Amino acid sequence: MLDIIIKNGIIIDGSGKKRYISDIGVKDNYIYKIQSNIEDCAVRYIDAKGLIVSPGFIDAHGHSDFTIFINNFGESKIRQGITTEVVGNCGFTAGPIVSEHKNEQLQYLANTIVLNDEMEKIWDWKSQKSFLDYSSRDGVSFNLAPLVGHGMIHVGVMGFDQRKPTHDEMDKMKALLKSELDSGFYGLSTAFQYEPGNFIDMDEIAELCEMIRDYGGIYAIHMRDEGKDLIPCVKHAIEIARRTGVRIQISHLKATYKPNWGKVNEALTLIDEAEDAGLDVGFDVYPYTAYGSGLIDLVPPWAKRDGPKEMVNLLKYEETRRRAVKDMEEGLEDWETIMVCDEWDECVKVALLKSDKNKKYEGMTIKKIAEDMKCTPYEAVIQLLIDEDASVKCIFFAMCEKDLVYAMSHPEACFGTDGRACATYGELSKGSVHPRYYGTYPRIMGHYTREEKVLTLEEAVKKSTSLPAERFNIRKRGAIKEDYFADITIFDPDKIIDTATFENPHQYPKGIEYVIVNGQMVIEKGFHTGNLPGIVLNKIAGVKD
Repeated sequence: MLDIIIKNGIIIDGSGKKRYISDIGVKDNYIYKIQSNIEDCAVRYIDAKGLIVSPGFIDAHGHSDFTIFINNFGESKIRQGITTEVVGNCGFTAGPIVSEHKNEQLQYLANTIVLNDEMEKIWDWKSQKSFLDYSSRDGVSFNLAPLVGHGMIHVGVMGFDQRKPTHDEMDKMKALLKSELDSGFYGLSTAFQYEPGNFIDMDEIAELCEMIRDYGGIYAIHMRDEGKDLIPCVKHAIEIARRTGVRIQISHLKATYKPNWGKVNEALTLIDEAEDAGLDVGFDVYPYTAYGSGLIDLVPPWAKRDGPKEMVNLLKYEETRRRAVKDMEEGLEDWETIMVCDEWDECVKVALLKSDKNKKYEGMTIKKIAEDMKCTPYEAVIQLLIDEDASVKCIFFAMCEKDLVYAMSHPEACFGTDGRACATYGELSKGSVHPRYYGTYPRIMGHYTREEKVLTLEEAVKKSTSLPAERFNIRKRGAIKEDYFADITIFDPDKIIDTATFENPHQYPKGIEYVIVNGQMVIEKGFHTGNLPGIVLNKIAGVKD
């Protein structure tokens, strides 16, 4: 007796090979058999005639670890066909918290999550594994493939000090990293763009990457700059691979701000040359021309060097505030922001705020907020950061379609959301979030594949399944194969499309008919079944501890 038989589906198996029609039998957690006209008995049958049956999508770059502890249904991710998500990206993770520098670590997290006073009190995860175990204690809709954030490890050991770590401090960092790797984590992530990333020395990263290499893990890197210095930063990532032999994944490859459009071509050439030289360098991309980050990005680097809390204190002084506004208006030689663009204040949209006082500004551009505050856009930025303790999530409209299509078309491009799981109800329905949280894969399969014909459906599925599984060494997932885990997404190729917009992002996509995770039905005819079969994956075991 099989658990599920999927009848007459058009199978795109994730390999990139041509589609074919067959039945699939699911038993326990696995794909038990693939053959025409399976005649076994089953608990249930799915008629997939005319539908695409593909491996469940693997989000190569997600941040749902910062929302599933609030709502473990992960609706905006599972409803777009995601069955596994790589979490712990961009250097930010909930743990490991180190008591000596806990306050600095909470400051560091202000750029990625809004924590109220009550949450800060209980935020004391001694490891990222303990946080994920807590978050998934009652199950979760999709699997989690975890990385640990270098930023949390670094700040936990030495705060925001702008110096090289001592020998003892380096040993402490390595011990924290080793603990997570021994728990089955897939690797380490870094964000050089955010303090203290701007001050991290190559030697520190190299020592940690050598450990990751020895564990067969991966190093995911959010580069220091994705605009003016995109090419030097790609070279920096490649040099880490050359120096240590570690596998590198460049996060959300793009060229920000109009003066830099076109540089993606050169970046991809460098990646190809590195591969030809025997280095293992990959990248991921999401299908939008706007990115998400914190409003703190618009503040000059000198104001942020001691962390967000100290920045807020500095900006309360009139003299410091005037200096910051002057630098924001005139720019600094080694600092590039979206403010170099014309009408920049219309290209920055506030997504999520901490205080009730300013909730009316969510979904508004800086230009509109400044008009309401009756001040300049630069002063509005500073006032918001002071009011919100630096915790202001934003959307920046800064990339071009041509670069995006070029990156998506590259044969080694993995797809990811760079987003977290949200929902159309409850706490996670708040804020004007990026539509990629809801629409990434339906947008790829619908808009870019069916409508724009940027990719074939076979190519799009491969970049969403087997390719990220291969990059992150996620075993027995990402393909429709016998004895692989039954993570399966079934969609209508004529109807699949994203509906989330920048104006109204909290909308689920269309055309996703069924999503199966570890052999259990989670999405059926567009509705969540209540099943929560997802697990925290273990790189060592391939499954949960």
